[in-house]
Amino acid sequence: MKKWLYPLLPLVVLTGCTSLSKDECLQANWYGIGYQHGVNGTQYQDGVNALAQCSEFGVRADISEYKSGYDQGLNVYCEPENGFTLAMQGMPYNGVCNSTAFRKAWQEGNDRYQVQQRLIDIDDRIEEIDRRLHTIRAELNSNQLDNQQRKNLYHERKSLEDERNDLRKERALLPLLNKLPSVEISTEW
Repeated sequence: MKKWLYPLLPLVVLTGCTSLSKDECLQANWYGIGYQHGVNGTQYQDGVNALAQCSEFGVRADISEYKSGYDQGLNVYCEPENGFTLAMQGMPYNGVCNSTAFRKAWQEGNDRYQVQQRLIDIDDRIEEIDRRLHTIRAELNSNQLDNQQRKNLYHERKSLEDERNDLRKERALLPLLNKLPSVEISTEW
């Protein structure tokens, strides 16, 4: 960590969100607050709105110092590696980075995250199906079923087994998606 960042560490705790208390406003290091907001990927206007709260306490924020710190913090936040890491954690892209490299890295991380989440969903569903199939087998071994109930259970079992087979096929193919190049899709018209 760079030595000039050490004095800013208390601000990490104080300015984790974008609202400021009276004490924070009175003791503010505007550059440090801006830097922390930038490092957190806070929207610039959200940060400025938080600074405006200081006027309620009779404190005028130094917007130019805030902006200078914000820009420096945003440079850290907008590193492509950070975009990838944020996306792998399921964090949304909040649009504060103009860098194509950041967006591309975020998209790649998000693609991988989506695959991982789908794998988890598939595994959970397969476990659910297996539990239900176990119950169906036990019910079918019971002598207390009429023909229609037995027919319904056989139909349900077949349907669940087909679903489980489809999920297993999908699960086998999903890791291949992580090897494909990411494609950025624009939703602007």
